[in-house]
Amino acid sequence: MIITIMLVIIAVIAYCLGCINGAIITSTKIFHKDIRQFGSGNAGLANFYRNFGVKGLAMVAGIDIAKGLAAAMIGGWLLGITGDHAVIGKLFATFCMVLGHIYPAFYEFRGGKGILGGIAAVFWIDWRIGFICVIVFVIAVAFSRHISLGSILGCASFPISMMVFEYSWLAVVLALLSTSIMLIRHIENMKRILNHTEPIFEFKKNIIHKLDKDF
Repeated sequence: MIITIMLVIIAVIAYCLGCINGAIITSTKIFHKDIRQFGSGNAGLANFYRNFGVKGLAMVAGIDIAKGLAAAMIGGWLLGITGDHAVIGKLFATFCMVLGHIYPAFYEFRGGKGILGGIAAVFWIDWRIGFICVIVFVIAVAFSRHISLGSILGCASFPISMMVFEYSWLAVVLALLSTSIMLIRHIENMKRILNHTEPIFEFKKNIIHKLDKDF
């Protein structure tokens, strides 16, 4: 019974944390505009950068990273009280947080894709797996120049890494759930990649352009 109660508490807290969207908050507070009305319509870091530049970017990242870490920390602590279930608590909280980020009740259920908050939570769950996800992301972006492809492959490496490090089947299932909802949000990106219409990212060119524009 106590485990069920803790899971409900974790679900509510983590989901509400996920609903705190860095891109929406920053775009409305600094630019008085809703990021969802620009570019791809996604309330995430990449779309924010493409449309508003580097100003406010740290705030977006800070909010999303903080909520990911907070969700995993709280989930691990609360379920850890009931016994040796801290990892499951972290993973369950991560899933609920990502769900809140993607489908936020605070913002008409139109959010982002959960990548930044998700990777922050993964680092808290197991820093080794966090590094693997980031390395996969960087390599994929370096070779393809598609941020979305890096995100997709980085997500996919999460449950695979959980299996490699021999986590329990329940832990792997929870990792798969988080990965699945993030990948579902990337379906349109996958289609554009296959059709060669997905925007490419050129770091030096994009950074210089944004700096010139904003400063």
